Amino acid sequence: MNGRFAARLYAPHLPSAGIAVDATFVGNRLHVDGSDAHQVDANAITVHIGGFDHDQLQLCWTSTHGHAAVQWALTPVDAAALATALGTAPAALEPALRKFRRRGQRMSAKWWLLGGTAATLVLAIVAAWWSYGALLDWAASRVPPEVEAKLGEATVSELRKAGRLIDKGPAVDAVTEIGGKLTAGSRYQYHWAVLDEASINAFAAPGGHVVVHRGLIEAAKTPEELAGVLAHEVQHIEQRHTLKAMMNGVGWAALSTAVLGDVSAMVGVLAYQVGTLSYSRDLEAEADRLGLAALVKADIAPGGMVDFFRTLEQEGEKGGTAAPIALLSSHPATDSRIAAIEADIARLPVKTYPPLAIDWSAVQGSLGDDKADSAAAE
Repeated sequence: MNGRFAARLYAPHLPSAGIAVDATFVGNRLHVDGSDAHQVDANAITVHIGGFDHDQLQLCWTSTHGHAAVQWALTPVDAAALATALGTAPAALEPALRKFRRRGQRMSAKWWLLGGTAATLVLAIVAAWWSYGALLDWAASRVPPEVEAKLGEATVSELRKAGRLIDKGPAVDAVTEIGGKLTAGSRYQYHWAVLDEASINAFAAPGGHVVVHRGLIEAAKTPEELAGVLAHEVQHIEQRHTLKAMMNGVGWAALSTAVLGDVSAMVGVLAYQVGTLSYSRDLEAEADRLGLAALVKADIAPGGMVDFFRTLEQEGEKGGTAAPIALLSSHPATDSRIAAIEADIARLPVKTYPPLAIDWSAVQGSLGDDKADSAAAE
């Protein structure tokens, strides 16, 4: 059908990486085809702009799913899909899309003007990147911890409303116990939860909120492997990596609104974005390095971090898991990264670490019961 474009659909109850769908505008309605089909009036759609160059289009709306109001977001998968979406959108969306097009035109003009000579281009890129990073660091430092906490709470509450959080049971107890050891003395008050999701993933929301997918706990061979993942995610919060990535993704204007106290305007985007945030190679390396230090400080064997990456490698090679390894899309476990972690561990003083006093087989075996208890509590 003419006008059809490939996209990914996001919502709190869907996998954190979203699901692949086909979409098309028919008259004044957006039709979404796939396992989660929708027909949405254009007047009910709001347009959000994200991405490093503000070139990512997000079509957002709210509808009822079950007994709860759910916020959805649809993003074209590539430039061709984006062009189709822009070219076929109804007139009701034109005012918002006009702003998006103007941004794209300004970015194109900016890059054309920077094209003068090779030397000028290199200098301009280096200067722009340095100033952008410095400005982002400065802006993140101006966000009060209580605002970070509000952003994290608002994001996680969307998952809770959808009935997808396991709030109690041995799995939550294990995550909380390990996390408490890793965050002793932090300026944040941490909150820990397990998401009833089979994919292998974990993510950090601003202000001390860490969510671990059920599939990750089922895949980890030891509690020390889980500790390695938690130590890494905690450092994304402690160093404000997650906050900076959100600022980059949703735009500073939106975050400025949140800093002033209105978090509600950002909840729809953050609820699906937080689980798919990607960090630069430098930030991942920093989270690995400081995560290892946190493990040592907590008297937890640091080898669990690299052991878990090896576990994921083995699962991927043998096809031993039916669940997608979503963690690798946002935290790539490259050979060089694994080698760097192993080198950092080798430089640590030789020490025998006590095993974590957690009955891991009982934790993993309880997840079915935890899911049942969570569903009954809703």
